[in-house]
Amino acid sequence: MGINEIHNFAKYQVEGPDSRDWLNYVMAGRIPRLGCVALNPMLSPNGKLIGDFTVSCLAPDSFFLVASFNAQAYHTRWFIKQFPKSGIGLKNLSYERLGFQIAGPESRNLLEKIVTKDVSNSAFPFMTVDTFDIGNLKAQIQRLSYTGDLGYEIYVDQKDQVALFEVLTEAGADMSLRPFGMRAMMSLRLEKSFGAWMKEYRPDYMPGEVGLDRFVDYEKGEFIGKSAALKEKEVRPERQLCTFIVDANDADVHGDEPIWVDDNVVGFTTSGGFSHNMEQSLALGFLPIPLVSENREVEIEILGDRRKALVRKGPLFDCQGVRMRA
Repeated sequence: MGINEIHNFAKYQVEGPDSRDWLNYVMAGRIPRLGCVALNPMLSPNGKLIGDFTVSCLAPDSFFLVASFNAQAYHTRWFIKQFPKSGIGLKNLSYERLGFQIAGPESRNLLEKIVTKDVSNSAFPFMTVDTFDIGNLKAQIQRLSYTGDLGYEIYVDQKDQVALFEVLTEAGADMSLRPFGMRAMMSLRLEKSFGAWMKEYRPDYMPGEVGLDRFVDYEKGEFIGKSAALKEKEVRPERQLCTFIVDANDADVHGDEPIWVDDNVVGFTTSGGFSHNMEQSLALGFLPIPLVSENREVEIEILGDRRKALVRKGPLFDCQGVRMRA
């Protein structure tokens, strides 16, 4: 079981009587009901991805948004550009709400040791959010995980972060709780075929190309980029984001390496790295739809050396997502 700081995410509070309607307009996905969390692509008018958000509903007119830390300046400018004259308020909480994620099969057992509420799967299921007392701390806990295993994000006021760390590490001392960093998390997300902002998700791509179309609510009212997203849905993209098992030598995929089939460059990688859990080199990248088939052999050029790679259409780790939802 691991603990990881979640300071390096941008966090926003959106509230006011018109907050739900406004979020429905600026986000392409479903805005969650009270106590729930939803993944939300944000699109430009031409349907390209300009954001990848987690949206949590804390009260009927209050929402908590989490996205890429590096994108907060232009995300804030975009939000302000879309503001109505009244009815909503926006606050950047990136430096005010800090905390940790805990992940791994024992993470619920750890949580049970420090809170008094029921956190069983039935009481606190996947993709929900609630407020908990942790000692004398008030914490917002979201049940989701970027590692692909059972996990939780725990947010507190910035002044309480050190106290939260002490509570978590003391409670987890006999449960093999160990810190892990962002490089470890990026390795774990490759095993789950999870994209990352400005790698798999960036303003060059449409949601269907990268698999985020499953989070687009095509049936709801008007939202920014809807007509372009509907057109992509109708026509279908020409390429698809895939996972690759790479026969790497002394270097892993970094991103933008060419993908070869029969001496022709047919696609490119978006990111990669070594999976310490699978003990294999992995990559994500684009292939033309006709070339996407399970275990198709391709070559990925790494530092001028073409290395064999196998296409995987789904995650290598827990492909049905059972552990996250258990």
